[in-house]
Amino acid sequence: MTTRYTQNEWLAIIGQAQRSMSSTRAQYKAPSIGTKEFAKMIDHTLLKLDATKEQIDKLCEEARKHDFKVDLSHPIRLHRSVCVRLGEARDAIILGATELDLVLNYTRLQKGHYSDVYTDIAAVRNVAPHPVILKVILETSQLAKSEIIAACMVAQSAGADFVKTSTGFNGRGASVNDVSLMKKVVGTSMRVKASGGIKTVGDCVTMLEAGAERIGTSNGVWIMGEAHALMDAVTHQAGKDGSQAQRPSVALTRLFTDS
Repeated sequence: MTTRYTQNEWLAIIGQAQRSMSSTRAQYKAPSIGTKEFAKMIDHTLLKLDATKEQIDKLCEEARKHDFKVDLSHPIRLHRSVCVRLGEARDAIILGATELDLVLNYTRLQKGHYSDVYTDIAAVRNVAPHPVILKVILETSQLAKSEIIAACMVAQSAGADFVKTSTGFNGRGASVNDVSLMKKVVGTSMRVKASGGIKTVGDCVTMLEAGAERIGTSNGVWIMGEAHALMDAVTHQAGKDGSQAQRPSVALTRLFTDS
């Protein structure tokens, strides 16, 4: 597979993207907490190498109950040969996977080998064409701002559907700054997934407002329970004083949207 651009073209494209970044952080509207729309933003995750059949069955049962998507296995890893990575992608699709997570070769990216990184992603895209969803994991904790921008541009050029913050195995997880930056780069041409360290309703809403359209977490059941408890508390308070349901507090206002 030939690369899409020459090195000079890559440098020009990435340089232009870096220069065009606004310092203003946009705020996006998150779905109302506890709703099906909110639940559908969550990838219910189990990434243990030693996961048992019982744990996998439970994960799937919980996903069906709450309308989550399921993120079940380890992503297509960085330190494996191209042939192995492509074989993993093919096998996953044969077994019924409709979405694949691929770890971007960020060490090559950091050395400026953009064509290598592009070819790696494009090869997986080639064996996993649409409608399979391809998510490229950047490992943002390992990257400088300029490198996150470059990674997004390369993933976009290679035809990926999502850029994702983290595997959860290498450094910190998602940060608001990283998610916001990724969204600025890809705009409406791709979607952003925030993963790693997301444990509460507040965490989810913060990432969705920063521009994420998918949340990767192993705490989905807890988060939905917290969301429903907050909604019940508002309803209960309204019932006690006979007033119309009110948002619980200024601090939690952003967790609820107007009907």
